[in-house]
Amino acid sequence: MISAEQLLEQWARTVDDVEHGYALTYEDYLNDLDVRRALDDAPLPYDARERLAALDARFQEVTFPSGECVWGVENEEAEGWDRIAHWYYWRLPTHPGPAFHDE
Repeated sequence: MISAEQLLEQWARTVDDVEHGYALTYEDYLNDLDVRRALDDAPLPYDARERLAALDARFQEVTFPSGECVWGVENEEAEGWDRIAHWYYWRLPTHPGPAFHDE
């Protein structure tokens, strides 16, 4: 099982990737957002929650709102996600690479 700290490190790498132009595929991006979702339920100490908030702010700066859940309406409804609580599922990278659009 992956630890909360490992999840936080994975999210930090994703934020770095998005800041520098997300070079991976759309499917990879969805998986990276699932890491962020897992952090919602992870038992993080206060300092880790502060770090997560800073990473989220950076992520929001280099993404833009999508018209719908990036996983699609069916998954949104099946999982019970909403635009406020699961805001990251409604964001797309400002500078995706070619592989992102090839999928």
